[in-house]
Amino acid sequence: MKVFPNDNIKLESLSQAMVYRNYCLSHNDNKAEIEQMKKHLYKAFEIELTQKQRYCITQYYLCGRKMKDIAEELQVNPSVVSRHIARGLNRIKKTLPYFDR
Repeated sequence: MKVFPNDNIKLESLSQAMVYRNYCLSHNDNKAEIEQMKKHLYKAFEIELTQKQRYCITQYYLCGRKMKDIAEELQVNPSVVSRHIARGLNRIKKTLPYFDR
């Protein structure tokens, strides 16, 4: 498995994808809240997720790759990639103070 790159991940895209629908639409001026959310996501990404979860989530959401392609690269079944993504997102959601549960 490739090592997850620890450089500046495009979490801005991920944060907007995760929170926009549930949080940002209800606020007119939410720049400060989005910045706070991004900081929280960076921490949650590094602390809460396994390396495989981080890799699958970034490849799927930020790089736009198909689960099937990620699975072939990791030499696993696509359902395993799907579980890594789902479990990773659930772990992040549990840490988000703003997420509607």
